[in-house]
Amino acid sequence: MPEPRFRMKKIWTDTDFFEVKLSLTGTNCTVDMDFYLDNAQLEELQNGVYIFADQLGKNEFTWVTGDKSDKTMPFLSMRFFLHDRRGMVGIEFNVDNRLEVPDAMRSTFYVLTEINQVDDFIRQLNKFIIEEISVLESIR
Repeated sequence: MPEPRFRMKKIWTDTDFFEVKLSLTGTNCTVDMDFYLDNAQLEELQNGVYIFADQLGKNEFTWVTGDKSDKTMPFLSMRFFLHDRRGMVGIEFNVDNRLEVPDAMRSTFYVLTEINQVDDFIRQLNKFIIEEISVLESIR
């Protein structure tokens, strides 16, 4: 079975938010980045991806955490879109860890997956939100 291309692990939690280690794997690159999230942000991602998958081909969905103008917080953008009519879904990742050189990293890359992997991502994300799991591995 192929390795997951999306992996998120809670590494520190507080009552309102938590720190996650995100690992993204594309065809020619791997990105590892730590940043802070809360359940409201993850629920926004889950709901948006659910609506996208339900109306496949009629829309696309972009989820952003961080602000392009804020140079201190890590930036992540995920855009889900229909790649072809056979159910192949593309995900565009835009990431910037906002660190100083030599640790600075900025990347844009794409992952192609099948719609069933998007459905699995939604299920795994729900388990992550309700704390059934502390490591989310999905999108193969």
